[in-house]
Amino acid sequence: MAEMATAATWYTYRGAAARAERSVRSIKRWVREGMAAGWDDEGRRIIREDLLLAELRRRLDANPAHQYRIRRELGDTPVEGWS
Repeated sequence: MAEMATAATWYTYRGAAARAERSVRSIKRWVREGMAAGWDDEGRRIIREDLLLAELRRRLDANPAHQYRIRRELGDTPVEGWS
């Protein structure tokens, strides 16, 4: 079965921030730190959804507080005695 190509979804900074549930400032910082972004016909920065979500996942995976929260919710690690 042949795969159908789907059109990529693009977001402005504000749209990307809403999609990732982060601030516009954070999205701008991610672009400054190397996340790929393009320009639209009106001169605005745009970010492809798959790249945005990959960057969000990468940053969540690198965040120890997020990892502790996930472990606690899954019951993977005992939480007694943790501060």
